[in-house]
This record gives sequence, structure tokens and C-alpha cells, in this order.
Amino acid sequence: MESRGEPVAITHVEERVVPDNSFDQAYAIYLGLSYEPPLLWQEAFHRLMAREPEPRITSFVGPKLRVVVGPKDNLESVLRQVAHVVRKTNLELDLVDEM
Repeated sequence: MESRGEPVAITHVEERVVPDNSFDQAYAIYLGLSYEPPLLWQEAFHRLMAREPEPRITSFVGPKLRVVVGPKDNLESVLRQVAHVVRKTNLELDLVDEM
């Protein structure tokens, strides 16, 4: 099988938090990624995130993933959800072996 590249991984959560105008009291956090994902990967990620029970507003900014959250969101749950969608995206694009 032809390799499509390395899997994308979340490397860290940035300390900065910025206001966002997506909804009342929204703000954005930034997750560092192992590299800037290609457009195909980004599209697959957005499609899979849209299928989540509580989809998140996300965007890619170079090698970072911007995630919009609200004051009532549990940050640990949001991070688990995003990590889960990253893994699903890597699996869908055959970037990792299923275990």
C-alpha cells in the first residue's frame, strides 16, 4: 500500500486563549500539531468532526488547530474529543495501522 505520509499528532496545548465571535462568551484555544496537515487531511477532519454528537468549530492555522470553546465546556473533554477525531482521521486516511 502506498504511504500517504506520517500521522498527524497533537503535540501540545498553547497557553494563549483568545476571544472569538462565534457565539456569546466564546474563545479559542490552539493545539500544536506535529506538522501542517495537507488539505485532504483537513477536509477529512472537518467532515468527521461534523458527525460528532457535539461538533466543535475548528480551523487550521499552519501547524496549529484552532478550537472554539465556551465557558461551560469542560476543557479535558474537548481535548479528548479533538484527539479522538485526529485519530479517526489518521485511520481513515490509512496513516496508521489499526490496532
